[in-house]
Amino acid sequence: MHPEQQAPAEAPANVARPDRRMTAGLGGGVALEWFDWNMYGLMAAFLAPHFFPSEDPATALLSALAVFGAGFFARPIGAALLGPVADLISHKRVMLISVAAMSATSLAVAVMPTYQTLGAGAGVMLLVLRLVQGLVTGAEAGVANAIGAELAPRGEEGRYLGLISGTFIQIGIFSASAVAFVVSAIVSPAAMADWAWRVPFAIAGLAGIAVLYLRKTLPETLVTRAVSRSHDAPERRGVASLWKTLWRARLALVGVVLVIGSIQIANYAWITGLPNLANSTYSENSTWVFALTTIMGVIWIVSGPIIGGLADRIGTARVFTAMRLALVPTFFFMLLYSERNLAMFALVMVLGGVVVGFNMSLYNYVAVTLMPREIRTTGVALGYALGVSIFGGTSSYLLVWLRSNGNFWLFAVYGGVVALVSVVFYYLARSRGHVHVGR
Repeated sequence: MHPEQQAPAEAPANVARPDRRMTAGLGGGVALEWFDWNMYGLMAAFLAPHFFPSEDPATALLSALAVFGAGFFARPIGAALLGPVADLISHKRVMLISVAAMSATSLAVAVMPTYQTLGAGAGVMLLVLRLVQGLVTGAEAGVANAIGAELAPRGEEGRYLGLISGTFIQIGIFSASAVAFVVSAIVSPAAMADWAWRVPFAIAGLAGIAVLYLRKTLPETLVTRAVSRSHDAPERRGVASLWKTLWRARLALVGVVLVIGSIQIANYAWITGLPNLANSTYSENSTWVFALTTIMGVIWIVSGPIIGGLADRIGTARVFTAMRLALVPTFFFMLLYSERNLAMFALVMVLGGVVVGFNMSLYNYVAVTLMPREIRTTGVALGYALGVSIFGGTSSYLLVWLRSNGNFWLFAVYGGVVALVSVVFYYLARSRGHVHVGR
């Protein structure tokens, strides 16, 4: 049997099929993570003068984006610490910790003093909050996708994971853009620059209360983990055994890093890099910028189940390959927005965003297929954290920096090359039998 035609793993008998409340709790946390995480990216142009004042707006923006990127580098640490806790002790507990910490840090940004009050200490505080967010979200993707794979109806893993890690991610991104748009439309540009940038962070923090309530209804899923906690268990899995298993699947781990990292270059270019370039460097009307990112978010929301369902019908490899190869020219399409021109920004965001959105709807499911159940949370969480931190966390900064140095084209080359390499490593891992869910 071909590796990709293996039967999907049996769901544990004691795990209920997902109802709407379970799906809302699981997906709502994913959406909240992306809402909180990307709100900073959207607001970076407004945060910059308050925490990193400079006579040059580009320098201030780069400092704010550097803090944005720093949060990504805490994610692998969080994945390494919390991934094994989820696999060996409790998925639900890790997810509750993640949501609570994300909410608390967003509220802290909403009320914290700026450079005018604390001097350089304000920037340091902002950096610490981003590092905390990075730590607690390090395992979130792995946990959510591992539970989603367990709860998914048999034969519909692609559609269900497309919903959880496609549609709900896009709901989070869309909501962040929509909130930014509404606040920017209601207040004056001066108020937005002065104090109204705090409002979206406050909303992000308060939204976590509802998600915490919903996540308490989720079941624990992996029976192997549940058995390992029992005093009557014939044998216990330990952390050392988990890491040995992951080492044996190291080629698959590299595949996960690249599959995730490649699309994160595009993701953060479209949701933070280009909007900040428009708001800061090109001084476009911020209300229109946020309106266009919101429209792109709507497109991304509907693409998740569509692409996931297509993967269930004709095969994950075929759909993944087609979508990832289409991403290569999309990076070069971005180069059309090289000067102030709101119409061109709209064209790049919407048309290019369609291809990015299709890829965003599938990458988590592809990553899940590469990891066996017993290490799925740790493997996907670590691979996700490394891919996002190495490639996604640097994307916005690289885009703005290369544009400011007249080398915008290098960003397109970089993104295109990594996209091609991700396809190569996916097939290498697949040829070694590293496909454990779906076809």
